[in-house]
Amino acid sequence: METKSPKSPEGVAVFDRFTKKGIIYIAIKGSLHATDCSVFGLQEEVVKNLAKKYEPVINGFSISANVLNAINSLSQLGYKIVSSTGESEITWTMQKDIYC
Repeated sequence: METKSPKSPEGVAVFDRFTKKGIIYIAIKGSLHATDCSVFGLQEEVVKNLAKKYEPVINGFSISANVLNAINSLSQLGYKIVSSTGESEITWTMQKDIYC
């Protein structure tokens, strides 16, 4: 049985109360032709680190890098793409498994 925790600055988390395993979802929005992108829903510890380097936007961060470079960086942190939508500007949903 899965339950959703309340929405928080750490993003949306879904937990399985029996295995103590959870999933964090984030969104990254950008164009393949642009030199910047925005990331939303990151965990608090990641937000603190990004705040030192990137400009905050409403509920997220603007990253001065091509969206594919940002996706590759987030992949190294354990996030994986689960869906995408859009044409000239695309939003990717990424998830990361967490253990409590």
